[in-house]
Formats: sequence, C-alpha cells, structure tokens
Amino acid sequence: MARFQFEIAVLLAIFGTASFSAFLFNKVRAKDGKIQLPTHTEENGAEDLTPDPFDVTTAEDYLEGYPIEEEKFWKRMRWRKTVLFVLFTAILVLQCVRLGFLSIGNEMESKDLAVSVIHICFALYLLVITALSFKQNTVEPHSLTIIHLAILNFVASVTQAVSAILPNTPPIVESVSAPESLPNNLWYATIVSYIVSAILAFATPCGPPLHFPNESIYSAKTVASTTNTDQANVTGISSASPWGYLYFTYTTKVVMLGNVAESLEIGDLPIVPANMRATVNFAKMKKTMQSVKLKFGNWRPQPGSGWQTAYHIAKLNKFVLAAQFLLAAVSACMFYVPAFFMRMLVVYLENDPNREQRGWGWVYAVGLFLSNIFVYMLTSQLWSLSTTTIQVRFRIQLNSILFAKTLVRKDSASSAPPKEKKGDEEENKKDKKEKDVEDDFSSKAQIMTLMTTDVDRVSEFAWHFFTLVDSRIELLMPMMFLYKLLGYSCFFGLAVTCLFLPMNHFAGKVVVGAQDNLMKTRDERISLMNEVLGAIRMLKFMAWERSFEARVLKIREKELKYQKLNYTIETLWNAIWNGSPILVTLVSFWHYTVVRGQDLTPSIAFTSVLFNELKFALNALPETFINLLQSAVSLRRIEKYLHTVEVSPVPPLEQQSQTIAFQSCTVTWPVDRIQSSTQPSAAPSASSTPRQKFVLVDLSLKFPPGELSLICGKLGSGKTLMLLALLGEADVLTGQLFCPRSPPNAIASFKNMDKNEKWVIQGLTAYVPQSAWLRNASIKENILFNLPYDEERYQQTLEACALVTDMEILEDGDESEIGERGVNLSGGQKARVSLARAVYSRASILLLDDVLSAVDAHTAHHLFYECLKGELMKDRTVILVSHHVQLCAPDASYVVALDNGRVLFEGDRDKFQSSGVMRSLVQSTLVDTSDEKEEAVIEDQSVPSESKHSDSSDPSSETNTITLAPVKEKKPARKLIEEEARAVGRVSRDVWTTYVKACGSYGFWLLFVATFTVAAVTPVAENGWLKVWAGSVSEGSGSMGDRSASFYIGVYAAVCGVGLIVTTLRWFVLYRGSIHASHVLYKRLLETVLFANIRFHDTVNRGRVLNRFGKDFEGIDSSLSDNFGRTVLNGLSTATTLITLSVVGGPMFILGAIVIGSIYWSGVYSQTSRDMRRLGKYSVTRSPLYSIYGETIAGVTIIRSFGASSKFLRDMLACVDTNSNPYYWMWGVNRWLSIRFNVLSCSIIGLMAVVAVANPGISASLAGFSLAFASTITGDLLFLVRRFVSLEQSMVALERVKEYSELKREPPEFIEPRPPASWPSKGSIRCEDLVIRYAPDLPNVLHHLNFEILPGEKVGILGRTGSGKSTLALSFFRFVDPTEGRILVDDLDISKIGLTDLRSKLTIIPQDPAILSGTLRSTLDVFDEYQDSEIYEALRRVHLIPSDNIEEEETLNANVFRNLESPVSEGGENFSTGSKQLLCMARAILKRSKVLVMDEATASVDYATDELIGKTIRQEFADNTILTIAHRLRTVIDYDRIMLLDQGRIVEFDRPGVLLSQPTSKFYALCKATGKDEFAMLKKLAGL
Repeated sequence: MARFQFEIAVLLAIFGTASFSAFLFNKVRAKDGKIQLPTHTEENGAEDLTPDPFDVTTAEDYLEGYPIEEEKFWKRMRWRKTVLFVLFTAILVLQCVRLGFLSIGNEMESKDLAVSVIHICFALYLLVITALSFKQNTVEPHSLTIIHLAILNFVASVTQAVSAILPNTPPIVESVSAPESLPNNLWYATIVSYIVSAILAFATPCGPPLHFPNESIYSAKTVASTTNTDQANVTGISSASPWGYLYFTYTTKVVMLGNVAESLEIGDLPIVPANMRATVNFAKMKKTMQSVKLKFGNWRPQPGSGWQTAYHIAKLNKFVLAAQFLLAAVSACMFYVPAFFMRMLVVYLENDPNREQRGWGWVYAVGLFLSNIFVYMLTSQLWSLSTTTIQVRFRIQLNSILFAKTLVRKDSASSAPPKEKKGDEEENKKDKKEKDVEDDFSSKAQIMTLMTTDVDRVSEFAWHFFTLVDSRIELLMPMMFLYKLLGYSCFFGLAVTCLFLPMNHFAGKVVVGAQDNLMKTRDERISLMNEVLGAIRMLKFMAWERSFEARVLKIREKELKYQKLNYTIETLWNAIWNGSPILVTLVSFWHYTVVRGQDLTPSIAFTSVLFNELKFALNALPETFINLLQSAVSLRRIEKYLHTVEVSPVPPLEQQSQTIAFQSCTVTWPVDRIQSSTQPSAAPSASSTPRQKFVLVDLSLKFPPGELSLICGKLGSGKTLMLLALLGEADVLTGQLFCPRSPPNAIASFKNMDKNEKWVIQGLTAYVPQSAWLRNASIKENILFNLPYDEERYQQTLEACALVTDMEILEDGDESEIGERGVNLSGGQKARVSLARAVYSRASILLLDDVLSAVDAHTAHHLFYECLKGELMKDRTVILVSHHVQLCAPDASYVVALDNGRVLFEGDRDKFQSSGVMRSLVQSTLVDTSDEKEEAVIEDQSVPSESKHSDSSDPSSETNTITLAPVKEKKPARKLIEEEARAVGRVSRDVWTTYVKACGSYGFWLLFVATFTVAAVTPVAENGWLKVWAGSVSEGSGSMGDRSASFYIGVYAAVCGVGLIVTTLRWFVLYRGSIHASHVLYKRLLETVLFANIRFHDTVNRGRVLNRFGKDFEGIDSSLSDNFGRTVLNGLSTATTLITLSVVGGPMFILGAIVIGSIYWSGVYSQTSRDMRRLGKYSVTRSPLYSIYGETIAGVTIIRSFGASSKFLRDMLACVDTNSNPYYWMWGVNRWLSIRFNVLSCSIIGLMAVVAVANPGISASLAGFSLAFASTITGDLLFLVRRFVSLEQSMVALERVKEYSELKREPPEFIEPRPPASWPSKGSIRCEDLVIRYAPDLPNVLHHLNFEILPGEKVGILGRTGSGKSTLALSFFRFVDPTEGRILVDDLDISKIGLTDLRSKLTIIPQDPAILSGTLRSTLDVFDEYQDSEIYEALRRVHLIPSDNIEEEETLNANVFRNLESPVSEGGENFSTGSKQLLCMARAILKRSKVLVMDEATASVDYATDELIGKTIRQEFADNTILTIAHRLRTVIDYDRIMLLDQGRIVEFDRPGVLLSQPTSKFYALCKATGKDEFAMLKKLAGL
C-alpha cells in the first residue's frame, strides 16, 4: 500500500463530513429564508404602515440579471454531470475491486480495511451528490454542487498524486513494502479518474450568462454612448466556473475589450453583481442605520465619535469582512511554506552535492513551485475581496447615505458664517479638536470634501484592514522558523525589534498631526479656489487676478510645507523600519557565529533572509495604524455630519392640514446643532440661538387659500425667512406654524399619470428662490423638472412666463442647454425659467421670492397679470414676496408688511392701501409703478453660491445665449458645457517631459540616477557576501576559511549600513524633486486658469476645473512621485535580479526570462487599466457625481419644496453606479494581471530550482544565493508592472492638469507704453463703428455703434432683454474685443491698453453681486487699503448704516453692518441680494474710478433705498462719467442722456426730456406703459 494512505483517508473523511454538514446547513437556512423573501421584492416594507419616501429600490434591483438561453445551458450542464457520474462510478468500481484484491491477500490489517472503506464511502458520496444534481435548474443549488465537487475532487486528487510521487528512499525512515502490481495499477487508475473529474468540476460554469437592462442602472446618456452589443452584459463572477473564479477568467472579457476598443465607455463594461449596486447597498445601509445601535451594557458611543458609523459598516459587511480575515489568516500561515521547501532543497544540495539521489530534489523543487502558486492564489482572492468588493461597497454605502442625509438636513450651510476666529468663552473651553470638526460643515465646499475625500479615505482603508490580522501571524511564523534554524540566537535579534516599538507610537502621532494639518490646509485651499472660480468675473472686472493668485499660492506654500514634512517623516520612518530587519539579521548572525561559535551554512544563511519578510510585517503594521487613524478622523467627520439637524419628516398629503398660518410664532435661520442619538431632532429654543442671528418675532398671520398674498418690506426685513419658515426650512423658536409640504417622493410618484387625472394636487408646494437655481440641463428639462410632458400646459406656461420670444431667439429653442449656474442666460431669463418650473408643477401652493425683480417693466406687468393672476394660477395659493407694491397690492387678497423682523401690517388690500405703510414702501410720489424693474429680495438661504455670481453682467443678455456655443450643426441641440475630454491610448511623451522638466534640471537628475543605481546594487552585494561567507564554511578552509567570523560579520554590517544610507538618501532626492514639480505645475495651472478667457469659465463646468485643482493635484502631490520612484526602483531591482540569475542559471534560465518579458510587453493590461483609471478614479465619471453633489447641496431647499428628493436620490445612485463600475473593473483587471504574473514568476523560481537539481555544477551556496534572488523576482516583477500602471494612471492626472495649463489666455496684462497713472482723468468715452461678436462663426451682437459720452455725463442704457446692453458694458472691460471699430476712453484706444491697467481704472457694479467669504471689512477692502472711517463712510453713502452717528443699543436684529468684523458666509449668502448689491456699490465708492458702469446695480433694492442711492450717486459721482443699465425708468430719468438699444443697434440717444416730448419715440412708449400716474411723475422728473 502506498505511503500516508491512512492520513489521506482521514483527511478525505473530514472533508466529506464538512461538505455534508454544509449541505444540511444550507437546506435549513433556505427554509428559514423563505419567510423573509417578500420584503426583498416589495417596494415598501410591510412592517411599516407609512411607506418610506426614500425607499427607491425596486424588485429588479435585487436581480443579478435575466438568464440568456437558459434551456441550452442546463442541457449542457446535464451532459457534464453525466460525464462526472460515469467517472465517479468508475472510481467506486475501482475502489471496490481494489478492496477485493487486498482482502484476498493473506495479511490485511484493520487499518488497511478502514482506509479502503473510507475511500469507497467517499466515492459513493460524490456519486450521490452528482446524481441528485441532475434535476437542478436554478443557479444557487447548481453552483453549490459544483463548488463542493470541485473542492472534494481537488483534495482527493492532490493528496493521492503527492503520495504517488514521493520517493521510497529516506529522509522518511520507515521501510516501505512494495505493493502488488495489480492493486497498484488500480490505484493509479483511480488517481487519474480523480484528476480528470477535478478538472471537469473546476471547469464547470456555476450559472448561465446573464443580461441586465442597462437603462435600469445607468443614466440615459451612458446608455446612449454604449458600443458593446454583447447580450451577456452582467459580470461573469456569478456564472463563472470555480477555476474561472480563482483565476479571474471572467475579467478576460474586459481586458480584451480594453485592448480591442480604442477607448472604453462605461456602458461597454459588464454590469456589477446585485450586491455591488448602489440601490441595494443604500437600502441595506439605511436599514442597518435605523435598526442597529451600538451599546455595551449601559455604554453608548458619543454621537460624532465615529464608533456608531464604523459599527454600522462592519455589521452590514460582516460576512465579507469575516471572509477577508479568514483568508488573511490562512494566507499568512501559508506564506512560509515555500521558505520551508526552499530550505529543504538547499539542505538536500548540501548533503548530496553530486546529485546521486535526485528523487527528493525533484519533490522539493515541485513543492517550491506549487506552494508558491497556492499562496498567490490565496492572496489574489484576498486582495480581490478587499479591493473590488469591500472597498467599492464602503464607498457606495457611505456616499449614498451622506447624499440621503443632505436631502433631509437643515440647510444651515448657506446661512452659516465662515469659521469664526474668536469664539465665545464657553466655545473656547471645548476640546479644540472637536470644535474644528464641528465647524467643518459651514461651507458647501466642506460638505463636498466629506462626500469625496473622507469617503475615499475610509473606503481605501478596506485594503489595509486585513493587515491587522496577517501581519501578526507573519511576525509569529518566521520567529518559529528562525528559532528552528538559529536556535535561541534569533531571540537576541528579535529583542532588537522591540526597541523600535516606542518609536512606532511616537512616529504615528507625528504622522497623524502632519496629515491633519495637510488636510486642513488642502481644505482651505480648495475652499478658496471654489470661491475664486465662483467669483471669477468679479476678479477680472477688478483686475484682481494677481492678488488672488498670491493669496492662493500663499496657502499652497503652506500646504507643500506640510507635504514636505509628511514626506520627510515617511522617509525617516521607512529608514528605521528598513533598518530593523538588517539589525535583527546582524545581531542574530553575530550571536550565532561569534558568541556560540557555530558555522553559518548556506541553508541557514539564505533561509534566514526570512528576516526580510519580517520587514513587510513590521512595515505594514505602522502604515496600517496611520491609515486606521486617518480613517477614524474621516469617520468622525462623517458621523458628525450624519448627526446634524434634519428638517421635520413630511407626512403623506392626506394627513396634512391645508391651512397656511403662523400662530404667535418666532422663527430664525437654521443653526447647525449636532443631534444626540437619544433626541433625534432637538428642538431649537430662543436661548440657544446665537445673538447675531436674524429673528422674525411674534408672527400671527393666516394666508387665504386659493388667493394671491403679498409679502413686502424694506431691504433685510426678513421676507425670505418667512417663506423658508413656511417650507419648514427655518427654526421655529416659539409658537406654531401650519403649512402643507410636498412629500419627498412626490415627483417620483407622478412618473405614470392618468390622462384624466387633475393636474394640480392639493397640498403640494413649489418654491422659486430669489436667485434662480438651475440645473445644467436644457431649458425644457429645467421647466419639466422630471414631471411628465404635457404639450398644452407646457406651451401655456411658456406664454405665461413670457418665454415664447426667448425660445424663438435661442437657436435651439427650449432644447438649449443652460450652462452651469445659468451662466448663458440673462438675469431675467433665469428668473423666468425658474418661475416656469413652479408654474408648470403640480403644486397647489406657490411660494415666490421676488420673481419680478430681474425683468423690465413690460415683462413685470405681463408676469403679474398673465401668470400670477392668469388661468394657470386658478385655485392655487400664491404667496409672493415683492417690492413691486403698486403693481401687486391692488390685486392681492392679503398683504403682510415686515420691518426688521416684525410685522408692520397684515390685512386685506383695502386696509393696506389706506394705511401709511404703503407710502413708506413705494416711491416718493404715490404712483403706479407697474413699470419698475422689481427687486430681488432678501436673504435667500437656499440659493447656491454658484448661481449668484454667474451672469454678473447679464452676459450678453439673450444674445449671449444665441452666441455662446460654437455652432456644430443645426440639430440636435448644441452642448454649451462640452463633454469632458478624455485622452485615448498611452500617456503621450510630452506629458512625461513636462514632469521631468518640472522636477528639476540636469543636476537633480544626475543625483537621482546615481542614488537609485547604487541603491539597486546593494542587495547583490549583501547576498553576494553571504554566499562568500557561507561558501567558505561549506567548502572547508578555502581561500577565506582562516578568517574569523567577526571579520565576515563586520564586512556584512558595513555593506548593509551603506545600503541603508543610500536607500534612504534616494527618497530624499526624489521627494525634493516632487515638491519642486508640485510647486511649478500648480503655479502654471493657477495662472492659466485665472487669466483664461472668460468664455472658458462660461462653458466649462466649475466642478471640472475644481477637480483639476483638487483630486488631480492631490494625486500629483502625494502619489505621483511615489509611483515614479517605486517604478524606477522595482525596474532596477528586477534588472539586477535578472542579470544575477542569468549569470548563475545560464541559457536555460535566460530563455524563460525572455518568455515572461514578451508577455508583459504585449501591454494588454496596461492599456485597459489606464483607460479604466481615466474613466473611474480621476476623471470623467467623477465629474457628473461631483456635479449632482454640488447641485443638490446648493439647491436642496428647492428640491425639497417640489418633493423631488427621492428622484434626485435615484439619479445620484445611477451616477454612483456609473462611477463605481469602472473602479470595480480597474481593480478586477489589476487582479487578473497579478495572478498571471504570479504564476509566471513562480515558474521562474521553479525553473531555477529545477536547474539547480539537474546541474551538479551549481553548489549549495550558489543555489541558495540564486533562489534568494529568484524569490524576490515575484514581488519585483509584479510591483514593477503595478507601479508602472499606477504611474501611468497618476500621469493621467498630470495630463488633465497640463490640458488646462495650456488654455487660451486673455490679451496681455500690460502693454507698453502704459497709460499715465492719472488716466482716465476726464472720463470721456467715444465709440467708433463698434461691431462685436462672441466668436468668429457667430452672428454680430452689436452692429456699428457710434456715440460719444462727454466727461462727467450720466447716461442711462435701456432696452429689452437681449438687446445687447450688457455686451456693451462687457466691451468696455475687453471681455469681448471688437470685431471692427474701437472704443476710446480719454482719447486712448482701450485695445492698446493692457487688461490690468484698463480694468483697474474703470469700475463696474454688476447685476449679480459677487462677494467673498470672510468679514465685512475683508469683503469691502480686500487688500487692506482703506481706513475704517472711510469704509464706514462708504456704508453710510449706500444707506446700509444710518447717516446719523447714533450707536443703537444691542436690540433684536441689530444692524450687522455697524460691525466690520461681522462674518460673511460663502458667496455672501447670509446677506440678501439687495444688501450684496449695496456692498458692491460701497466697494465702488471706495475705489473712486472716473468711469463707472452700473449693470442693474440696484435691481434688488427696495424703492425707498433706491431713491436715496440715486441721490448718493448724483452727489458722490458728480464729476464721474456713469453708464447705467436699468429696467427701472425712475433710476435714469434724471440722467443727462438716455440710450435705447434694440437688437444691438442704437435706436434713440438723447436727453430724457427731448425723447419724452416726442410721442413717436420708443422711450416715450416705454414710459407710457408704466401707467398714467407714474408717466406723469416721470415727465415731471425729466423736467417737462
């Protein structure tokens, strides 16, 4: 009987029993599980009576896919199972026959009988499993059967085969009797049958190929771009064979796709399995967060500590995490099996130098090869699980839950001031760290950071996670191994490592501190960049680019200082950890040879290099702890955000009261309070409200249903706050508030509506904010806002909102794309599209925040009578905030007047008209203002900062829209925001050269090459010396035999020491170059973007530009140099190893190496993985995700008011799927490559071992030397490829940065000769034959304008939307250069003046005021040029503070403008639009330019203030030339002249009095349209 048969039989029995138990367990679980199945498929959980509006999963989401050609597949499987059945029958028969032969023999022992019986039972069990599986035609039982058969056959065939090939000679001591030949042949036949059935079982697919409809998971745009027509579009992981799973063959399809296609699209990639999809993960995460709470006894974690969220993630992913830990433990234990075989091989070579008995040599060589392969199979599965599964899941779960939180979180970001420098005393007492984190969500950029950087950091920890398990095992295993080799000497070595442990702790603290500072500075820089890009027009108008460039670079310097510190710590730390194994080896060898006087043989010397494996374990632990600490910081921030206050839940419509009223109510702007876990929604109280918060006091109002109500009041009186209170967005401090709200899933539930259904639904609300919030989509999509398209209603809406003519002007009509923040529409158009969205909606309650502000007199009149009082508003409750009191009050059923947070008046229109209140709100003479351009009122919280600055000067009104995008073809509609470009193929050479040049000059590169080359050669020297030393022992007293052990150890120490110093030095060299490159590249990008043409900023999504400054630069700063250095390092290491091995191994080895090299150079992998990275990590699919984050954070109030939350959630989940799919496959392809490379490099080691056994010329010390080297080739080759691909992927970031560093720039800042310092001293303006168009291929916007403006003249520019008013204003600042003609200011042609000189000498007050966050002082005096007294004087001139100097006492709602330290939030969102316009005017007064252009500068200011400002302008700017674009005629009626534009031509240009005295003039018609009384007043003011 062959050897070890009893042990093998026991092993088979154990596996058989385990398999049987697993089948039983599965059966029981399936029975239990049946009861719970319905909750998966039902859209709403049955347990809760009120359906959850945020439950966006459908039954289809849980499906893996729909089987393709299912019948054929199961037919094929039955054939396979038949073959297996026949094989198992044969095995059973063979085993029975063998038992018969053995029993015929004379002495059959009971042990032999037991072995035979177990073998028969085992074969019978396989037969039964196969027989039972014939009826299976569903995936789960079939795949289970196949996996069991594969494992059982594998174990049987491997154990029997090993037993068969073991030589019968020692080292096994027991004598072996040769068995009889017949049973022996039967036994061999059985082994062959097992091997065949194992191969068959391993190759059997676990399920049919699947198809899943693309449109159910991706956005329509993604589906449209798909080119791959393969039906089987779901990842093969669910249907792969066991071998396919282990060897990742299901990824081959993707690799080939990437290699064949020029460039991969998302839709071409296979769809991920159900448990990796966003909807499923979100549903599970949400359920876990609701039902699972962490507590030990009475202890509960503090909200915001991060423990709760960590527990939720761990609980949700417990099975994969358990599998990860188990795999880590097993692979760590197996890690040293190859080392065992290597030692046995070297011992064999020592003992049998002439290779007389090669049998055991072959066994060890094959053992070395197979054990390596087995270890790599295991580690590949471990990495696959960690990267593709756990990491992607973590990202999806955290992203989706944060997004869902944003949809219900009180929008305190926009009302919050920036981080306060000086907190209250109590605040300062708080733990500083906690304060930092808590402040973190005051700006929208910080919420973005949370959803991007923090989530990434936590998810990337997934693949450091298992190190906690495996590095401990990897520390224990070599200790045991080394003890066996070196005896107790190894403990002296290991004792040295303990000295490093305290350093570990200290370094950990330093690293976290440095990382924390780095992240904070990075946040600060991104935040500033976000603001700078948002206010880019203002920066250009003011010629502030250089100043802000310096400000950004200052923070950048600080950031790079921390980055450098990070690098230094990292390098020194690595030096310590690289030094520790060297020290351990030296101490152990010294004790072994010098103290104990033992000989160092090759088998001991080269296996002890295992100390190097310790290096990995010792290195990995500190790195893991750092990552753990960084992830903990991120988890804390995430949890803190998840605990912020939410708006109260919205009950279903039928449960809501339809009353709209306040009862003794006091409300204020929302304050961010962290909820405690016990109190889910802590009610705010008056005492906890900060002093500077604005409060509406003691409101008792009731709005009539189905009627129009008007809310009016002066600037800053709290009108917007009242609307937001009705929407449930404000904090109610006392009293009660009633108002129905739209349920979050309102819009999603209208997907399929009945034709006869009533359109308007009682209780739904719609809100139009003061600054329009528009999505980056077509006008039609913005108006429909995900509702079904109703042709008739849509046309009525366009007519009511006066959009019909606009649609005719726009080349693509309502299909025209709206740029980011509506940048290509004029202010009036944006307001009307925003209004149209509410009018078209199915809401019965419309809350309109000053919709008449951005339109001219005619349009305001039209909107009020045709829209607000028109057919579409029948039976709808409209609550309108407006300054247009004369126009609106006569038709309002109910009027509320506010003043500084108190109700001045409430009642019906008659009482209002007869009260004195109305007089204070209209112009000096009580006349019908149905002309004026209304005002965009107070503090709109919810409006995105982005949308505020956008059309700073009404870019060219409509004309701009017509012209902004280059015409490609008439149809389909053009894209304003171009698709993000994506480079194709390998990274081009000039991207590499850019980096090489940025790092440094020749000197740097010489030093670089020198240090890296020397460092690469040191391992050869170390191992070479070990060979000499061990060789001198094994070969007796050779040439060096008479030297003492101390000599050898001394030289070894010297070689290792030099190696360590050089390896540390090379990193310092590399990082110095890296920091230099980061500095150079950033400065280049920043300058180019700041000085880029304004057209670039209008047509490129801001998220995309920020992506370059943020994520891409983060990559360039922190990982590009690392990847570059390690690529070079691994490349040199591989080269030295291959050269050394070729010298030892000879031609046979060189041949093998060539094969491997050619396989890599085919480049299959690198092509695919780089394209994946372009799609996934960095670039293109990230941008839409950032966009939807940005849009939602900015417009969350509007989204909630319409009931669109769940629709947005579903859209976001589609974006997440689109983004995580390439990310998933990027790692998949990575694993596909790794496993293949590992197998190839195992072959190199196997090849080397075989050469050593076959060739007696190779001594034991030489073989040990070469095998020690060969074992490093695996890692080197793999990491060379992986690092090179990572490098190419990091280069993609550089490629994207380079693309934006080469943008077309504006004309030069300065042109010699420069204008005199006093220019313009007079302020005369002359236009000669001025023609302007936006691009060469677009029509003219201004046609041959000729006019002259005298010094000190005040000119009003009028004209309907799109007549070219703002284009004219822009041309004075050279935002657009004349196609023909010229503009002269004080007789100087402005096209001959540098932009900085020109723009710094002229001033514009734009329609969309842009102010930056900080304090009131930093907003008005950006560069500290003025005294406080001057600033206060300017504030008085614009009537933001009273002109009398009386200090008012600290009362409720004190005037914030009295304190120059008052905080200004991001985009100035804590001020009303009107206040911001006045701040811009105060800034202009401080600047005192000779020429002032005002573009709707007081559009959002109430009439009384507007009149006062008119007086200020006349006094302050008496000697200045002023051009004013206005819709309010009264603003310009007393100007020197009026210019009337129509379609880019001047139709009238004369004194107002002259024009008014001509009944045929257009200006006369314009004034007449304002109403009889106002017309009379205008005539009077014009001096007629």
